Amino acid sequence: MTIVVVALCVVSLLLIWQFVGYPVLMGIFALAAKPKRKDPAYTPFVSIIVPAFNEREVILRRLENLLQLDYPQEEYEILVVESGSTDGTYEAVQDFIAERANRAPGLELLRERERRGKASAINLGKEHARGEIVLVTDANSVFDQNVLREMMPHFQDPKIGAVGGRYLVSNPENVYTTSESFYWDLEYIMRRGEAALDSACLFHGEINAWRKDLIPEADTGIISEDLDMAIRIRRQGYKIEYEPEAKVYEPTAETARGQIVRRKKVSTGTILCIFKHLGYFILPRDLYSFLIFPSHKGLTMLSPFLLLAIPVLYLVVGDVRIVLLHLILTAVAFGLLLGVLLLLRARLLPHEGPSRGAGFGSLPRIAYYTLLNEYLVFLAWIDLIRGSYTVLWDRAESTRT
Repeated sequence: MTIVVVALCVVSLLLIWQFVGYPVLMGIFALAAKPKRKDPAYTPFVSIIVPAFNEREVILRRLENLLQLDYPQEEYEILVVESGSTDGTYEAVQDFIAERANRAPGLELLRERERRGKASAINLGKEHARGEIVLVTDANSVFDQNVLREMMPHFQDPKIGAVGGRYLVSNPENVYTTSESFYWDLEYIMRRGEAALDSACLFHGEINAWRKDLIPEADTGIISEDLDMAIRIRRQGYKIEYEPEAKVYEPTAETARGQIVRRKKVSTGTILCIFKHLGYFILPRDLYSFLIFPSHKGLTMLSPFLLLAIPVLYLVVGDVRIVLLHLILTAVAFGLLLGVLLLLRARLLPHEGPSRGAGFGSLPRIAYYTLLNEYLVFLAWIDLIRGSYTVLWDRAESTRT
């Protein structure tokens, strides 16, 4: 009985730590961190890589957005890697380049005859990149004009190997997108705290910049190439900076099916990365491998099983008083930490208000989104065991508007 009760307490503590404890700790670090000095005069040459598959609807808008960045035009180039599109993406970009008549910044179109995944497109773009810094982004994203101005000065520090920007949902209007927007608020809090403590856990696939020589080749057999690259960079002793003022906007899926496809894919990719770098995490050698990654990503991939373990342990305990006491103590601890987390969010995101789904009134909606994600992590494990996954991403049409 004692062992079962101890197991119940450990499982509960791990879940509380994952959902609210760790975000609160990182929020405290973020709040206490001093602003980092950046030299705006530091403008290294940047190669922006834009993988594209069937992106005719959005690619020209994306190129116009990238051409208008507030950065010396002679200090960056744009490389569009078109991968087997069937909707005229290649021809649209080709015509766009012809109309520009060799004006700065440079714009180059590369082509893969067949679609092999984002990592393959990154590798082709990297082969032609002239910059010492590579920035990868998506065709359906939109940058604020100051993105390069905010990100590049961090590379003046030789200890920084990569810089990630802040992802914002551009269509937070329904139950799925509003809840995901709150999820990204938590990611913002955690990444700010992690960067202040040691190194951000990862960067967004929509906006990540890194030193070209640190990634000889992106792993084409991995789904979440952005997470894999982040871990590889940290393993080499370099840190990953987080720059919240470098903002990227992208619509997210507006249907349950779209969310399922996207989140399950992300989870499968995360699990693959954990197994690939398992030795690094089993024998931790820094705060990243000891605390940051296990708390931010590792527990997330185990939480469905931890949640399922609680009712099983209740049945084994077989004592209603213990079960009720555990429920009350867990609810109180979770509620108190959640309240602290919401207060930290209000301090760290003072201009974004409750409209983005962060108040107590939104908890049922957020709880539904969380449970959906737990279910999708479980499905990701099943896909992994069966081998029924691919490095190619299925797109939701609502993310291309």
